[in-house]
Amino acid sequence: MGYINENRKTEICGEYDVIVAGGGIAGVSAALAAARNGSKTLLFEKTIVLGGLATSGHVVYYLPLCDGRGNKIIGGIPEELLHASIKYGYDNLPEAWRSGPWHADEPKRYRSVFNASAFVMALDELVLDAGIDVLFDTVFCETVMHGRSCSAIIVENKSGRQAYACKALVDATGDADVLYRAGADCAEQLNHLTYWAYRAPYGGGRAPDKDRGAILDLYTIGNFNGSDLPPGLPEFRGTDVREVTEFVFKSRGMAFDALRRNPELTFASFPSQAQFRTTRRLKGDHTLRTADAGRHFDDSVGCVSVWNVPEPVYELPFGMLKTELVKNVFAAGRIVSAANGQAWEIVRAIPQCAMTGQAAGVAASLSAANGGGEVCVADLQEILRNGGVMINMSDELAAQSLKWLEKWRLGDDPWWKDKE
Repeated sequence: MGYINENRKTEICGEYDVIVAGGGIAGVSAALAAARNGSKTLLFEKTIVLGGLATSGHVVYYLPLCDGRGNKIIGGIPEELLHASIKYGYDNLPEAWRSGPWHADEPKRYRSVFNASAFVMALDELVLDAGIDVLFDTVFCETVMHGRSCSAIIVENKSGRQAYACKALVDATGDADVLYRAGADCAEQLNHLTYWAYRAPYGGGRAPDKDRGAILDLYTIGNFNGSDLPPGLPEFRGTDVREVTEFVFKSRGMAFDALRRNPELTFASFPSQAQFRTTRRLKGDHTLRTADAGRHFDDSVGCVSVWNVPEPVYELPFGMLKTELVKNVFAAGRIVSAANGQAWEIVRAIPQCAMTGQAAGVAASLSAANGGGEVCVADLQEILRNGGVMINMSDELAAQSLKWLEKWRLGDDPWWKDKE
């Protein structure tokens, strides 16, 4: 194959303190955090809705903010977004958690299902109220680097090719696209097929009873580490366009097969993005591991729990969100530096993405105020703490996590094993 040499001038269409690439949950959280900290902020998104997998991906479970023992672990913007997700729609949030206490005598976890479309409207409201500039239908193309710092990004949209200058940037693309092209070290991981969509009764060719109305049913496959998938399906990295296309066709094909087996149903809504769980992530200054449960970090920017088991709590160090190879670009969401395997699973859920988004947004704001320079960790922690974030876990939570860790180490469950 040959090459085409390009030589063009690209207009600088705006200058910002902070640019956030990607409007998923992590990106929205980062943009809100940066704007509320006084930074002129631009948020751009390749689709036309905010929320990422939570909305256009139909993953309509806001997973727990608590540790499963009645203790709230994740506050701040992640908690704000949980309540935004149910503000204009249905929910099943336990009553004891509605006021957001730090402890609730409630066996059910601090979580809820939500209506994706209602969440989109609430997210629009939040970013507009915060004075954030937003560009939809805008795709990231390239970084403009000066040494190890990013001074601008190149995007493409209906207006053509554009450049936007910045002092700091948050990569919330879900695939570490910005950091990867800026020269950061990254890792990849294979994905099994996953598909979430909505079905409705159709009646074998007849329209639903207009008096009764169509009742939507969430159809999912590829859960529980892919144990419900038919044998012989390939796995995908999600960083190659042909693999992405095959992933979409195969996952949607499984939905078609389910429809053929039950002609009384029809699909009411398909996801509008590929539902990859983990694709490419940063190899940062610190890499979180499953065995870090209960461990304290001097540069912690917040704590997270684990969505599918009670007890373990993790402090997330600032080093997970950055790399010395790229000075003013911070990671947010599922691309933060966590070991391939279960550690990556722990940080990829919605609340964890929002939590790292808030930390990355504040860090970018502080870096921008310093001309794209270093971030004072003490200042970062103080702002996050004032914003409702639990920076360090208590000794009691640490002991609880270490007790869980010893039980896990005695077991032989491959689900919890890191792959590196």
